[in-house]
Amino acid sequence: MARPSSPILSREKIALAAIEMIDQGDELKIQPLAKKLGVSLSSLYHHVDGRDGIVHAMREVLSSRYEFDAPTGLGWRDTLKAGVHALWRLYSDHPRVMIHLLGVTVDEPATLALYESLITTLKRAGVPRDELLTTVEVLDAFAFGAALDALSPTRIFSPGDSRSEMGALLDEHSSGSARNQLLYEKGIDIILTGIAARVPSK
Repeated sequence: MARPSSPILSREKIALAAIEMIDQGDELKIQPLAKKLGVSLSSLYHHVDGRDGIVHAMREVLSSRYEFDAPTGLGWRDTLKAGVHALWRLYSDHPRVMIHLLGVTVDEPATLALYESLITTLKRAGVPRDELLTTVEVLDAFAFGAALDALSPTRIFSPGDSRSEMGALLDEHSSGSARNQLLYEKGIDIILTGIAARVPSK
């Protein structure tokens, strides 16, 4: 049987190539992406609906690779922490990709399932109905922001006076990836404590 004259294309292959391109620091542009895949623009458009279609395809692939199975038998704090951690892992592994995903509505079932699990856990904790979605958005924004923070310089602050309070604190503070890990761990604990303070004690 003769081999196909052009590479066999799929949404997954397009998404993986786009993720690789963005992770390497390149912009998401359709023509360079088609060239990277060795296909024509018309072939690409057969599988994805323009730039937004590529973004949806990337989210589908990432959602499947970071699929979240809500743990059983844990209290609401630990369950919520596990869900946010899944988001943070996805974001921190591909922070540049996440910037593109921000501009496209989430409608992928696997991604929505994670957010639904967060809502279920918050309801179990006793969060009022009118605060559920906002609380999920806060958790999502925190995970995203903590992931973007990983792109920061090793040392974020450089006070002119080394004898200042900030200078002294920096001498005692972690840097690089250890600082980012600490930021995430402290941040999620602060947020969970805030949620606990707003719900009836159980």
